[in-house]
Amino acid sequence: GITYLDHAGSALFPESLLKAFTDDLRNNVYGNPHSQNISSKLTYDTIEHVRYRILQHFHTTAEDYTIIFTSGCTAALKLVAEAFPWIPEGTKEPSSRFCYLTDSHTSVVGMRGITASMNVLSVPIKPKEILLSEKNTLPAEEQNCTTPHLFSYPAQSNFSGTKYPLSWIQDVKSGKLHPIKIPGKWFVLLDAASYVSSSPLDLGVHQADFIPISFYKIFGFPTGLGALLVNNRIAPFLRKTYFGGGTAAAYLAGEDFYFPRKSIAERFEDGTVSFLDIIALKHGFDVLEKLTGGMEKIRQHTFALAHYTYTVLSALKYPNGAPVVRIYSNTDFSNPDVQGPIINFNVIDENGEVIGFSQVDKMASLYNIHVRTGCFCNTGACQMHLGISNEDIQKNLQAGHVCGDNIDLVDGHPTGSVRISFGYMSSFEDAQNFLKFIIAIRLSKSDTDIPFQSSITKLTTEPVPGDQPAFSNAEKLSPVPHLLDRELGNISSVTKTTVSWQPPEDEAESIRAAVSETAVPPCRRGGEPITVTNIYIYPIKSCSAFEV
Repeated sequence: GITYLDHAGSALFPESLLKAFTDDLRNNVYGNPHSQNISSKLTYDTIEHVRYRILQHFHTTAEDYTIIFTSGCTAALKLVAEAFPWIPEGTKEPSSRFCYLTDSHTSVVGMRGITASMNVLSVPIKPKEILLSEKNTLPAEEQNCTTPHLFSYPAQSNFSGTKYPLSWIQDVKSGKLHPIKIPGKWFVLLDAASYVSSSPLDLGVHQADFIPISFYKIFGFPTGLGALLVNNRIAPFLRKTYFGGGTAAAYLAGEDFYFPRKSIAERFEDGTVSFLDIIALKHGFDVLEKLTGGMEKIRQHTFALAHYTYTVLSALKYPNGAPVVRIYSNTDFSNPDVQGPIINFNVIDENGEVIGFSQVDKMASLYNIHVRTGCFCNTGACQMHLGISNEDIQKNLQAGHVCGDNIDLVDGHPTGSVRISFGYMSSFEDAQNFLKFIIAIRLSKSDTDIPFQSSITKLTTEPVPGDQPAFSNAEKLSPVPHLLDRELGNISSVTKTTVSWQPPEDEAESIRAAVSETAVPPCRRGGEPITVTNIYIYPIKSCSAFEV
């Protein structure tokens, strides 16, 4: 009964994945891979097999990339910041720079804390600025400089779903694009955590130097496991100070002597890796392939749902012609190459005033719809799309607003927004449930007596081809044009199919009570008049009440 629309936050794991994993654990004994017994060798061999599967998934080989297992994408980013061969300020050589796109996750921006401690400057770059950087050509005498610089950007914005060009990787590395005008050799960190959950990534073509990922974004399980894919051309230059169990070829406890292992992966995987979780990945890849037929089909499926939802959502209007939602996007959802399955928006009233995301989230919970709200650990994109200034962020903090809280409006201005996102197990019914919910909470029956844009009735969404059970059912996507022609194109049936939609009867009473501040029925079902027995005042949102 749940409509789960936070796949960008975490994928959901299928039952078959858990069964395959637990059956594996029941039938085999997996020991610590640092031991030499038979069960330990089985673990070691399985881990190496999983490394191969990951490389295969991203269309590359061990000749080009090394897999370093981490606790997640954040830990992988931290590892890059600590190990990159920075040249600090104040030396005879030109110093390094860390450049990052402002539309980046907090974990990327946070790398500047480490670079600052190493006396390396960080430079934020707005998306529109990188497009102008082709003009930053360097004099010939500066083009031979070998000072290493690092440029980081997301393959897909976790805020809006915008896909930034993968061609930037080669353009930056070759010198065609210069994030900033400074001599040196550029390396590229591609934050792929959001992108790889629903899109294929070919590292044989787009050879970034560092690619951090979290596996729960793809499979839903296991959590707490990620990886850093390191290009073997940069790997030998990475530095490391701490050495944990399993990383040393030899060391002395009584003297300052340490010699690292040859393998880059073993050198950077401090201590025993989470080997049972890594074994679960093997089943994750198997199940994903069996259910979907691969990442390209996932991309088509999730984009079709996002395209349909965006088209209907953007067409919803109040009787005065004002839009029901304000969508934050850089695209028109017409091309899966530039847009992922993420829709970011705020609900607005007839006068154009934003309805706080916390209120929308609470209403969605009553309809058993799970969304994500706030700034999604991406302050840069939040500022860019919502028009929040640096001063506003600081004022909001002084007003008591911090990341992740329920303070959705400060002085009438939104501090964040609502995000829905689709995954490979999302269905057409999920999209319908969400749209019915938005119509139900914002449009009365009389409000729907306005024609929907004719462009909607022309929308067609083809089911994804293939014989995979998750996608072969034509009922999943093919009803889209029929629904639009029959329901959205016909005003009277819009009222029937969307506005009058109700949750199941057994939930209706509790929902009525919860939304009583919105609409109080004059009589009970039996016809008896309702008597007010208590009045409660909530002077501060989300705090306890005063009884009158």
